[in-house]
Amino acid sequence: MKRIIEDPSFLLGNNATYEMGTADGKEWHSKKVIDVVNEIKPSFPHLETLLVAFFRGALVIWKRFTSEFVPGGLIDEATVEEKDLAWMPATNDVNEGALGSFRVLMCWQPQLTLLHYNALAMFEKNKTEAFMNNFFTDPDHKYIHKLARDSSGEEAKRKKELITAAEKKIQLRKEKQQKRQEKTAEKAVRVSNIELIFDLSKVDGLKGKTLHDQLDAFKAAKGPNTGKLKSKAKVGLIREALKQDIQEKLDGTWVPGNMDRNAGPTTDSRQNTTESGEEFDGLDDIDNEESTDDEEEGQEGQVVVTLDINDQHPDWEDL
Repeated sequence: MKRIIEDPSFLLGNNATYEMGTADGKEWHSKKVIDVVNEIKPSFPHLETLLVAFFRGALVIWKRFTSEFVPGGLIDEATVEEKDLAWMPATNDVNEGALGSFRVLMCWQPQLTLLHYNALAMFEKNKTEAFMNNFFTDPDHKYIHKLARDSSGEEAKRKKELITAAEKKIQLRKEKQQKRQEKTAEKAVRVSNIELIFDLSKVDGLKGKTLHDQLDAFKAAKGPNTGKLKSKAKVGLIREALKQDIQEKLDGTWVPGNMDRNAGPTTDSRQNTTESGEEFDGLDDIDNEESTDDEEEGQEGQVVVTLDINDQHPDWEDL
């Protein structure tokens, strides 16, 4: 820094290089920036003066900052526990802005309602107190008191609306869960009635729904190769896995397991739920009944995760 203060050409000179202008001697982070600065610097006659002033101010802070890290200094000799206690975020972003102000105030006054906070924020932002002192009469104050009394139940009403909305979403998820469980049970019955094909010559002729039915049936019978496939695997992979399972059956190295005709959703089901009705989809596709006979090439299954975000309450617009 001292070198640049004494001779700014280390950064602004026409022949400045990263060896001369960087503290670590490594290449510029962005050579284009340096090129643009050199290109436009003739139109900024005070650029050199400003650069020197910047580095002079930075040098003061740099000395104070680096002194804390010197061997034998406070940070160097601090224990791990002391460093953990001294930790703080690199920025103050979480406390800035309207949302940050709300967060800080709620830490000090956790009993404060959102409606009350919005009123305080608007009161402070709009300099309402000065306006009231200059223009309000006794009837005006009485009217404001009346409005405050009339709105005393608004917070309870807002919370009730949020609870009602949350309960409605939970109910919808439970209904969706029930439908999927019923669909899984129906599919288990259908798959249990599918006759496994053990003729290798017939596999290449399978396509569309017939092919996927055989895949589902072999998976239900715990086929060693088909069991590894997703239901939306490519057609070629499905046929190859079927052939491998059939060959192992013919060789006697695999015996198809029993398929429970009345089997319902199992731990292998894609659908997992919590008591609140939250849903978590697994990796395997549960249903391929929409496959058509013209489907020759499938695609690898994809996981689609949908995140439900609570609707923003109108009162939040004031934040």
